[in-house]
Amino acid sequence: MKRVVCAFVGGLLAAPAWAQSPYVTGAIGAEIARSTSVKSTGSTFDGGNGESWSGAIRVGTLVAPRVGVELELLRPSVIESENDGPIYIAADIQRAVVGSLVGNGFVEDAVIFPIIGQQTRMRTTTVSTLAFVRQPVGQRVDLVYLGGAGFSRVVHEIEFGIPRSFLAADRPFIQSYKTRTTQYGVGPIVGAEARIRMTEHARLVAGVRLHALGQSLVDGWLVRPTLGLAWVF
Repeated sequence: MKRVVCAFVGGLLAAPAWAQSPYVTGAIGAEIARSTSVKSTGSTFDGGNGESWSGAIRVGTLVAPRVGVELELLRPSVIESENDGPIYIAADIQRAVVGSLVGNGFVEDAVIFPIIGQQTRMRTTTVSTLAFVRQPVGQRVDLVYLGGAGFSRVVHEIEFGIPRSFLAADRPFIQSYKTRTTQYGVGPIVGAEARIRMTEHARLVAGVRLHALGQSLVDGWLVRPTLGLAWVF
């Protein structure tokens, strides 16, 4: 009886150690951002659509034979986009330009020229906490399904530029106007990837993750395909 109890206690103590397989992963990939855009009267307001490169570092471990947890830090490069819109040239040019920027429109006896430039820059840095389930496929490949929450820091910059040739020489006016907004939010994440065994410790990791931002500043989602190398301890 004593041997049975000792074996049982030893098994309980050994099980967590057997289940845990900590790893660290470095990955590079792309970021595809799609957010709300508004078009009206020949002008476009782009909330940050575009593509860029990204880099990520991940640490994780198994907590059961097929279930684990992971922490990821991902930082993309800046997504830039440019758009043109109308500017209203009238007797009172300052009132007309302000009217075109706020988008309410019409200035009496105005002429419309597509000369105002809009440049948007956006970067979304994300710290993600995820749980995953792995499904072995043969002896060398695991399919992994992930889900969790992403804590994001979105830096959003918008610059409006107005050519000097269209401004009255005797009236001072700012040629460009910039805004920079930093917003913090949280949204759900889902993903899938393949982990391919190369050596006893090295794994090739290829997959894609979908982040839903759902913020008042950037209402959209991010698709992040990545390719990385994991080291299992």
